[in-house]
Amino acid sequence: MVSASAQQGTGTTPVVGWGIEQPEYDARVARVRRELERRRLDGLVLFHPIRMAYLSGFFHYSTERPMAIVVGPEGGLAALVPHLEQDHIAAISGVDRVMVYPEYPTGGAKHPLLYLGDLLSEMGLNAKGTRLGYDSNGYLDINGYDGPLLADIVADGVETLPARDIIDRLRAVKSEAELAFIKESCVWGNLAHRLMQEKLALGRNAMEIGIEASAEASRTMIAALGPTYRPLTAGFGTPAMVIFSAGANTVQPHGLLHTRGLQRGDVLITGAGADVGGYNSELERTMIIGEPTPEFEHCFERMLQLQQTAFDAIRPGRTLSEVETEVGAAFADLGVAEFQRHHTGHGIGLEGHEWPFIDKGSDDVIEEMMVLTIEPGIYVSGLAGFRHSDTVVVRADGVERLTYYPRDLQSMIVEP
Repeated sequence: MVSASAQQGTGTTPVVGWGIEQPEYDARVARVRRELERRRLDGLVLFHPIRMAYLSGFFHYSTERPMAIVVGPEGGLAALVPHLEQDHIAAISGVDRVMVYPEYPTGGAKHPLLYLGDLLSEMGLNAKGTRLGYDSNGYLDINGYDGPLLADIVADGVETLPARDIIDRLRAVKSEAELAFIKESCVWGNLAHRLMQEKLALGRNAMEIGIEASAEASRTMIAALGPTYRPLTAGFGTPAMVIFSAGANTVQPHGLLHTRGLQRGDVLITGAGADVGGYNSELERTMIIGEPTPEFEHCFERMLQLQQTAFDAIRPGRTLSEVETEVGAAFADLGVAEFQRHHTGHGIGLEGHEWPFIDKGSDDVIEEMMVLTIEPGIYVSGLAGFRHSDTVVVRADGVERLTYYPRDLQSMIVEP
């Protein structure tokens, strides 16, 4: 497991820490600067909270108050934050220049994005001839925020250019530290799922079972990981989480929950994961309450075949569209093409869904150490949905499955 410089008590001996260390953040910034130089960009402005966190370690709750991280040609990172985040950003060692503005929207007559213009001027990034990259042309529409675009607040002659892929491409290929956190996430997602399966009973509903299992898994996880652990991307939820949809609701790939109690014959599609160091994993299974019907077994077996096709298709150097094309051909060969509703999978890490996507429109090349979910599904109206999702890491000769919960039919049968 990776270590960090977190300290306990008054001693100086490092302890295990559940967060990326500063040298890795520094290396990320250095790689971004090399790419900026290659593209002849003078700086980069990040508004997306996860891209900001990936580059700086500044994990925060996004609200109507705009925030940004700015990468200049040298030195540390710069940040725009509201007054309420002043102490928080001060603890981020990679950020050495901070522009603080009053409360928004009632803190003063000057809009926060105009303070960003001042920050860019201080950094020498707001003069004619400057080429400035961004991940979004202004702050995101969050909690009713309204404001100008980045292009509106820079000086005449400053060129603003989309460059969100700079960060996203770095995020797609995981470091050893990131992979260690994702593997640990799989451990606790596995526990949450096991606890959920043990609590399944006729008459109980998905929400009460999910809440109980998530809380129990989270309590154990917090105790096991110790005093340096804290959730970074789980928000206000539990750091370990499990939930499921049931019955006819499973035909919708992202079906909303309800309070209907479980009944004999219900099909379940489950989902579990955990936040470790801000990194996430995805474990999903298709289960059934009671004895499966021949029709269920038929669809379940084809779902497993589709997922195995995807596992086998993923290798470094291939494109994601090639993988999706092979999986699509397998849908047709198995006679279930009409039941396909979504692409085969997506990247996962600091977000549950992140670039890249295993999709027929993606010619992006698969690389070693990419972490992906593999989840081709079958959705049969009048019967149920069928989807396993596993988190995998790309290795030189294929994929390694990180989520290790059983996949076979017998393990997915719940005796009522």
